[in-house]
Amino acid sequence: MPLTEEHREEWFQILDGYPDGQKPDPENRLAVETSCSGFLGNMWTRSTMPEVQGVSLAELETVFVQFYRSRPEPFSAAMLAAMTELADAPGGRRAAARALEHLAGQGIEAPSWYGEEMKAGECWKAGDVYGDQLTFFCSFHAPSGDQALSFTVDYSEYHFDMVVDCDATDDVSRLLELHRERNAKSPDRLFVPVEADPAELYTGTVRSLEEWDIFCVEGDARRLAPRFLMLRELWRARLRLLPQGDPPEVRQPTDDELSLFASGFLNHMLGRIVLEERHFEAIQELCWFHGINGPKVSPTRAYVFLERWLPSKYEPDDPVVEAVRDLFVPFLRWTASATDMDPVAWPYLKYKAEKWLKDFPGWESKDPDCARFPRPRSL
Repeated sequence: MPLTEEHREEWFQILDGYPDGQKPDPENRLAVETSCSGFLGNMWTRSTMPEVQGVSLAELETVFVQFYRSRPEPFSAAMLAAMTELADAPGGRRAAARALEHLAGQGIEAPSWYGEEMKAGECWKAGDVYGDQLTFFCSFHAPSGDQALSFTVDYSEYHFDMVVDCDATDDVSRLLELHRERNAKSPDRLFVPVEADPAELYTGTVRSLEEWDIFCVEGDARRLAPRFLMLRELWRARLRLLPQGDPPEVRQPTDDELSLFASGFLNHMLGRIVLEERHFEAIQELCWFHGINGPKVSPTRAYVFLERWLPSKYEPDDPVVEAVRDLFVPFLRWTASATDMDPVAWPYLKYKAEKWLKDFPGWESKDPDCARFPRPRSL
């Protein structure tokens, strides 16, 4: 859908509705960039939803620049200065720089921090021992003051990565201390912040910026974590300061790997229960799914397998579904041991699995797309 005058007027009204009392000090770079990022996050949300608007983000960024170019005041100059870093499209960044020159010709100077060099500093990561979630932290240094960002991503490998929280501050020690205190309370399943290679921040988060799971938010980007929408473009801009590379591809197990995995668990179960045809098929399903980039077991994998993968292929009364109930906890326990999971992490995984099995198969969603590999994008 092309940009129309109606769209332009709508966004001019939205931008004009920003209360003066809530506008940040133009000299506070982080506050201005956070504000700018929030508007861009709103625009990105709209651009992903054709039934809401369907205009591209690049076009909406042009509207943003046009609006503040037409408002000759220090706050407008500050927002345009932020836009020269945060705009998703290079053309949007260049347009913001030209708009700043236009305001300067009217006597409205850019904030003192405009054009200063910002450098990436120290990086850390914290998360859970299963690999289901990681929080990345990075400090950034500039003459006007230091900044720090955090970005928390849930991973499920077969499904897409989901951002569940993020933060921006001028005090990185505060961010780190919050996670040290929280994670130290659950050493069986969480680890406190440790130093990270800056390259990890790009590969660990870049997919989550675009590929989010339709089953978590029912395809509606407006239901994503609010702070993610607020800080998405700020994080994208800071990623441009970090080493970049391609995240690893999702890899399904080969026939030989699947055979080895399945035969190992099958031998473990011989004599423990009477195995029927339904159990053999259930073992194939368990081992294939948990062999993606694996073998590995975790709470997120357990949930996705029970509540997303199985309902995409089976009806609740299928004998294979009942066989999964028989085998699931023994399978998790055996695989945890075979993959050298720290024994202290097992009780929590067992607790979560048994909790989900109580209502299994109380499926609320059944989508055959879940059974496709690779999974199609949500949008």
